[in-house]
Amino acid sequence: MSDPNGSTAQQGLKPTDLANAAAEEARRRRLGLPPLPRRRRDRGRHVRLLLIWLVSVGVLVGVAFLGTSAWAYFSGEIGPLRGDEKAVARTLTLAGDTPAWADPEQIRCAAHAITKDEGSAGLTDAGVVTRAGSGFSYTGEWPSALGSQWYAELLDCADGGANGWSRQVADAWTLDSPRCLRKVGRPAVAGVLAVTNLRLTDEDLAAKNVAAITALDTCYARTPEAPTAAAAAGYREVTLKVTAPQVPSGTVSIDDGAAQPTAGEDPELTYTLPVARGGTEACVEATTKVTYAWGTVRTSEPAKLCGKAAAATMEWRPYEHACPKSKPKCAYMAAYIEGLADNQRLTVTYRPSGDFTCPRKKPSCSVTIKADNNGKARSPGILVTGKKGKVVATAGSLKATYPH
Repeated sequence: MSDPNGSTAQQGLKPTDLANAAAEEARRRRLGLPPLPRRRRDRGRHVRLLLIWLVSVGVLVGVAFLGTSAWAYFSGEIGPLRGDEKAVARTLTLAGDTPAWADPEQIRCAAHAITKDEGSAGLTDAGVVTRAGSGFSYTGEWPSALGSQWYAELLDCADGGANGWSRQVADAWTLDSPRCLRKVGRPAVAGVLAVTNLRLTDEDLAAKNVAAITALDTCYARTPEAPTAAAAAGYREVTLKVTAPQVPSGTVSIDDGAAQPTAGEDPELTYTLPVARGGTEACVEATTKVTYAWGTVRTSEPAKLCGKAAAATMEWRPYEHACPKSKPKCAYMAAYIEGLADNQRLTVTYRPSGDFTCPRKKPSCSVTIKADNNGKARSPGILVTGKKGKVVATAGSLKATYPH
């Protein structure tokens, strides 16, 4: 029903009320009075009903969520581990096989995750842990699938965001970049880690790792250069300091066959090689070996690294000898030879001039001497006091002149 101005009447009014209202409106128009204020529809009521409905639904959803959460918490699905699960996680944290590069919080996180996934019963049935009194003990044996999962959890718990695990493994494996690790993928790298670090009870994972190892080899493994050496000459010995080249990835070492280094550590080793006599050459045959964490080894071509011992020497030195009565103050000199072979016999020839003479004034005279067990020998001394001229001593390629 419409009023005289065409407005809609309010619902719930009686007919007499409507008639009275219409009469009052007509009277006010005749008198020039303003119309009565119109009653507006109660829209707030609908809003309140909507709010009440929304609150009711929210309460029901909240109650359902809290109930589900409480069930999950007390059943161990969420929240801290309890009972056997807590004991197993603690056992893995403290005794499980873990790499040196994993930090304690990372290990705890991985132990918590795998225990939550498998449960204490699952890990016990798999033989990873066994009951020991009221607790559990670690067996050190893993089925391949669980071993791979264990390392996957360790990688997943690494600090540094989504790529933290690859940087951590690259550092541990001495790789120049973690980029290829990310291409190979976390699950595949976890499988390689499991095979190389855990005692697995089956061979399933080894076969699956072939593709991952091939990819790692393609990216990182390189044939190295041969080692080099710096030689130092010593008395009847040669010292070789052998150095392997720097490599971008992997652990480099020197493979020397049967040779025994006397000092140093890879990749720099020192060899002291004895020889029979001065000037003799001594060698070491060595190769560079690069070992990668996943088991691949690359070696260089063998290199023969050599050096010579210090040459034998002859020199005049003062020699203690009793003076003749005619010369109470005198001096004697003798030719000393070093660097000979043990007990080697050698002929020394003197060629004197001036006041120095050989017996019966011969132009030269010879004497045979014998080296001791250190390759050292001395010729008979000669009186030099009051002498003018010189004496040249020779023995093979050795030569010494007195005075110098």
